[in-house]
Amino acid sequence: MASPAPQLSDQACTAQRAKVFKALADPCRVRIVEMLARRGDMCGIELAEALGVSGALLSHHGKVLEGAGIITKRKDGPHAYCVLNRALLAKAFKDLLD
Repeated sequence: MASPAPQLSDQACTAQRAKVFKALADPCRVRIVEMLARRGDMCGIELAEALGVSGALLSHHGKVLEGAGIITKRKDGPHAYCVLNRALLAKAFKDLLD
């Protein structure tokens, strides 16, 4: 029988929320999250073009968002797709407001 997933302590939950909100403290990163929320998974080239930013700048912002757990990346052939972690965002906002 599998044991349930360990629960984060209140302090760890607070630290995770702070990491999420810190990552969202940049307008470009908020735009990335909004675009992924509306359109679903997008490859980096599509995101950079849609946002009007360089690939290098998108890569920087992607690393920050990925480090906070807000996005993950999935490879499909030569392309890397950004995938929004909706559950993490929903939990961060829900926990903040509860």
